[in-house]
Amino acid sequence: MTLLEEIQSKCTPELIASRDHQAIADAVNVGRTRPSDTEIGNGTILEVLGLVLGNQVLDVVKATPDYKYVIPLLEQGRLKIGSTVAQSAVQAFVPAILTQAQADSIKSLGTTPNPISEFDVRCALYAEDGTFLG
Repeated sequence: MTLLEEIQSKCTPELIASRDHQAIADAVNVGRTRPSDTEIGNGTILEVLGLVLGNQVLDVVKATPDYKYVIPLLEQGRLKIGSTVAQSAVQAFVPAILTQAQADSIKSLGTTPNPISEFDVRCALYAEDGTFLG
């Protein structure tokens, strides 16, 4: 998705027509993130989910053959939680073990804000010849 398409999907036609570039950037930035290289381990799972639920999740990971190479990464605090594979694995625990909110709390560790500026908005909304594209 291009930035122009993202602006058009997140903003009303009236806001775009107003050409208030900062207000448009503010609207687009709500919830806008990108994957991060954050690494987590067993302790992070326990901290985020609590001792009882965290232990349940770790027990399932250790008992599931598909996760046999995840175990050392968690033990060493080196699981990159922002990776697509890790995000999907956490999501797979919903609803059997985790609620969506609990899964989101772990998955959010693997994202970082990805804001755009009002200058980015101006670049997306105008062609090189100055024609308004919004």
